[in-house]
Amino acid sequence: MTELEHRWQTLDRHWQTLNRALEQALQQHALSVSEYRVLVALEAKPDHHHRMQVLAELVGLSQSATTRLVTRLEAQDCGLLARYMCDTDRRGVYTEITAAGLQKLAAARTTVHATLERHRGELPPG
Repeated sequence: MTELEHRWQTLDRHWQTLNRALEQALQQHALSVSEYRVLVALEAKPDHHHRMQVLAELVGLSQSATTRLVTRLEAQDCGLLARYMCDTDRRGVYTEITAAGLQKLAAARTTVHATLERHRGELPPG
C-alpha cells in the first residue's frame, strides 16, 4: 500500500466513524445526516431556497435521491421544507426551508456540534 492510499483509507475510516456517530445522534431529531445537510444548505442561503438541481449538487446526492428526501421533509413534522415552481422558468423547482425547518435545524445543530466535539480528536488536522 502506498502512503497516499494509506492516508486515503485513514481518512475514509475517520469519515465512516464520524458519519455513524452523527446518524445515531440525529435519530433523536428524526433526521438523517443527508436530511441535516439539506437543511444546513438551505439555511445558509440568505433567501433560504435553492433550485432542486443546485441543492442536489451541494449535498452530493442524485437529483432523484434529493427529490425523495425533500418529499419526506415536506411531509414530516408539519413540513420542514416547501417546494414551489420558478416564476420565470416553469421547469425550475425551488425548495425552501420553512420556519419549522429552521427550528428543527437549530435543535439538531446543538446535537451535531456536541457529537463533533466528542470526536474532535479523531478528526484529521486542518
